[in-house]
Amino acid sequence: MNAEFVVLVSLALVCLIPVGLSVTCESHEICISKKRCDETDDSGKGILVKRVLEKSCGRGLVCCDKVQVETFDAHEAEIEYRNQRRGNPWGSSESPVEAAAKERPTVPEKHDEGYKSCGARRECVPRHLCTTGVVNEDGRYIIKPRINDDSNFGCRSVEQCCPLDDRIEEGHNAIQRNVRDFQSKGCGYSNVNGLFYKLEGYNGGESVFAEFPWMVVLMDLEGKYICGGTLIHPQLVLTSAHNVANHSEDTMVVRAGEWDLNSQTELLPYQMRPISELHRHEGFYNLTFYNDIALVVLDRPFHLAPHIQPICLPPTETPQLEQDLQNAHCLATGWGHKTFTSLKMEHLLKRIELPVVDHKSCQRLLRRTILGRHFNLDASFICAGGEEGKDTCNYDGGSPLFCTMPGQRDRYQLVGIVSWGIECGEKDVPAAYTNVAHLRSWIDRQVVKSGFPLIEIP
Repeated sequence: MNAEFVVLVSLALVCLIPVGLSVTCESHEICISKKRCDETDDSGKGILVKRVLEKSCGRGLVCCDKVQVETFDAHEAEIEYRNQRRGNPWGSSESPVEAAAKERPTVPEKHDEGYKSCGARRECVPRHLCTTGVVNEDGRYIIKPRINDDSNFGCRSVEQCCPLDDRIEEGHNAIQRNVRDFQSKGCGYSNVNGLFYKLEGYNGGESVFAEFPWMVVLMDLEGKYICGGTLIHPQLVLTSAHNVANHSEDTMVVRAGEWDLNSQTELLPYQMRPISELHRHEGFYNLTFYNDIALVVLDRPFHLAPHIQPICLPPTETPQLEQDLQNAHCLATGWGHKTFTSLKMEHLLKRIELPVVDHKSCQRLLRRTILGRHFNLDASFICAGGEEGKDTCNYDGGSPLFCTMPGQRDRYQLVGIVSWGIECGEKDVPAAYTNVAHLRSWIDRQVVKSGFPLIEIP
C-alpha cells in the first residue's frame, strides 16, 4: 500500500468529528491530541496563560496551532542532532545567548514594545537598555529594592525612566555581550554579589540578581505561585512533598532564572519547563510532614546559563557531615512572607543567613513550644534558625537551605528544604527543614528510576 496514502488515511481517522459536533479547525490549525498540543506549547514569552477556550475536534482532540507544533518539533530535532554530534551530557549544545534567544522572543519594533510612559518622551525600559541608568564603579546597575520608587517615576525595580534618545537595542549592551562565552564550572557555585545589578539600600534581606542560580519557582498553569524548589540537575528539581500534594505533572510548570516576581525585564530571561514526572516520597505523612520531599522531572533540561545553575547534593548523613554543617555558612532563600504577620509575599528573592541546629538541641527547644515536652523530632528533619527576626516563613515551603562545602567559601550544597515551623523568627525556636542528607538514598533511587545517572558528590 502506498505510504503516503496510509498517512493521509491515518490523519483523517484521527481528526474525525463525532456526530453532532460542528466545530472545525481553522486553516492555521491542526487537529491533534490535547496532550501533544500542550507539550509543544513552550513559547517562552514569559506569560503563563491557561487556554480559555479549546476547540474540540474529536474525543480527546483539540485544534492546535500548526506553527507551534512545527517549531517545537524542529527545535527538538536540532537539539538532538547537536547532542549526538557533540556528546553533551547536559542536553544542550547552545551558548547562553543562543538559548536565551529561544526562551524570549526577539524584541519587537519600538512601537510594539508597550513600555510604560514615565514622562514626556520617556519610557520605563529595562535598565540595561538605557545609557542614563545609574551605574556603580564595577559596572553594575544600581536599583532600589522597593518597587514603584518615586525617584524612578513609577518604573519597576529593574527598569529605568529613560529618554527615548538614550535607548540601547537589545543585545548591544556591553554587559550582555560579556556573557556569551559563559562556561559552567559545575554544581553549587554562587554568583558572589550577583550579576549586573547592585541594590541601593541593601539590608541583607534581599538577594541580588542571579546570586543563587539554583533557585526555581513552581507555578500553576495560570502563573500563580505554588512554592519554591531547587535545581539539582538541568532536568531535576527537589521541592517539598506537602506543597505539591494537591498537584500533578499536568498542573504545574517550573521557572528557573527568576528573581523579581513582578518583573519580566531582567537582563537575562527566565526559562520555563513543563513537568514530565512527579515523585513524592512514599513515606510522606501530611499530619507530621515526615519525609517531606518530592523529585520533579522536567520534560527537557534547562539551558545552563550564568543565572541558571544546579546546586550540589550532600553525601549521605554521617557524624562528619553533621560536624561540617556546624562550621559552615548557611542560608535559606524564598519569596515567602518576611514575618508571621506579613500580608503579602516578597517580590525580590530573599536571602536569610541561618545557623544549623543539631538534632538534640533542636528537639529540646521545640519541646518548650506548643508541641509539648514529649515531642520527638523525626530523623527526616534538620533544623536551622532560632534567632529573633531571621527565619523562613509562610509561602517559603519547598525552598532551599544550603551551606558552604568544607574548605570552600562560595560553593554550596543543598542541606534542607523548607518544611514547617512554629510561627516565624521567634528566639530559640528553630524551623524544621527536610533533611536532604538523610534522604539522599531515596533521591538516588528516584533519579535512577527516572533514567538519569547518579548525581556524583563533587
